[in-house]
Amino acid sequence: MMEEVDLSDQPRQRVNSDNLSSEVDETPDPRIQVELERLNTSTDTINKLEVDLDEARMLFRQLLADSTHRIDILAKRLGKCVEQSRPYYDARINAKQVNDAEREKIESAAEHRRTSALYHEAETRVKALQKELKRAIAKSSLNARRSLLQMNNLVRMHQLQLLPYFELKSAVNQQLEAQKQQVRQLEESVARAKVTYAQALSNLETISDEIHRTRQCQLDLGVRGIGVGAESPLPPLQTIDGGLPLPTHPLHYAESSLETNTQEFKSLPGKLGPVAAPIMATG
Repeated sequence: MMEEVDLSDQPRQRVNSDNLSSEVDETPDPRIQVELERLNTSTDTINKLEVDLDEARMLFRQLLADSTHRIDILAKRLGKCVEQSRPYYDARINAKQVNDAEREKIESAAEHRRTSALYHEAETRVKALQKELKRAIAKSSLNARRSLLQMNNLVRMHQLQLLPYFELKSAVNQQLEAQKQQVRQLEESVARAKVTYAQALSNLETISDEIHRTRQCQLDLGVRGIGVGAESPLPPLQTIDGGLPLPTHPLHYAESSLETNTQEFKSLPGKLGPVAAPIMATG
């Protein structure tokens, strides 16, 4: 059986005012009491379930023994009749198994018919969709060829006067993308530096608080520190041991907004001309 644990029985250590190195009496963590209550509850549950399990096992053994005894008595009383009637009961068991197998066969056949019908229906739909897709591809290809022919004719009419505009647009887009990537990398570096700065500032504040509490405790107990008078004031919270000042203002960086200051351009080939945009003749 498992033993229950109570937090009230745990001994507590108290402070000796004559010894500064003695441990401070602290109240227990509330989480400890919660876990102890869970432990005690689990102990009660386990004990109860173990008792129920023992009773169930004992009842099973008793039932098995009684059933075996009753069957043996009946077999002795009937004698050879048991063996003579055994084929009949075996035939009934086999007939039940055959009936179950036949029922499963009928159910499987019906399920197969339903699955086959769904398969044929899906196959018909797939064929229809393939035909529609082929027609859509042919129509789209024809429209693309027509548009390309019109564009080539337009370029011819204007004697390639529009090509420098699109080439410049593509070059500007590449420069903007490269600069945007650099800005994003710098923003990530600044964010990581801010996290490091905040962690260092938090650590310095923690160290300063610990030094302040230690000196305050020494002053309350009338103990003089090395090089520090009993009447000397404590250092401010904004400094640490050694006179190093703590930063009081967080760092600020200007956030960039690339999406509102840049214009998105579609990527174009490096050079436009007869090779990149050939004039295709329709047959």
